[in-house]
Amino acid sequence: MATSDTSKPLRGAQARQAVLDAAGDAFLADGLRKTSIESIARAAGVSRPTVYAHFADKEDIFRTIVAKLHDEQFTAMRAATTSDGPVAGRLHAALLARFAPFVALTSSSEHGAELLDENSRVCGDITRASRTRSLRVLEQVLKDGERDGELDLAALDLTAAQAARVVYDAARGAKEDASVTPAAFRRSLQRLVDVLLRGLAR
Repeated sequence: MATSDTSKPLRGAQARQAVLDAAGDAFLADGLRKTSIESIARAAGVSRPTVYAHFADKEDIFRTIVAKLHDEQFTAMRAATTSDGPVAGRLHAALLARFAPFVALTSSSEHGAELLDENSRVCGDITRASRTRSLRVLEQVLKDGERDGELDLAALDLTAAQAARVVYDAARGAKEDASVTPAAFRRSLQRLVDVLLRGLAR
């Protein structure tokens, strides 16, 4: 005999998280442009009004997901720089923590290029704020390298802050191709750090 579904509808934080999870899957599968609030609500097991109770529109959902990714990656980036060791290894680990998760996501979706474009359009302020935080971490690593005698920034008339911007922007550029695989990005990042630090070495 069939039984009725007595499960309670999702509410509050559970409903919000279900929407974020469903939307994240939908954006990867279909891209932001083709994903609708209706399809997100259906996949999350909630009503459209429930989605709108938590988010203004699908771009608001996208921004929330991107902001969380940035926060997680910044935390991992900071953790990667706390270990002892040569500055090259710490920089590589920090940049890998910062960018590799995005590379893994965009390369796993046939809509990766679109998601990168939409990220620039919808989440520019989030990206800029994340860049500012990340630069402070890289600047400290470079200052440590200079203090420990590994780097000679003054020889190139560079401050640690300027060198941090060069390193960060070069690494960010390496991930902007949506077709790059995580393994290829890792190799490119290693070469990039090696070349840049060779020029900064004492």
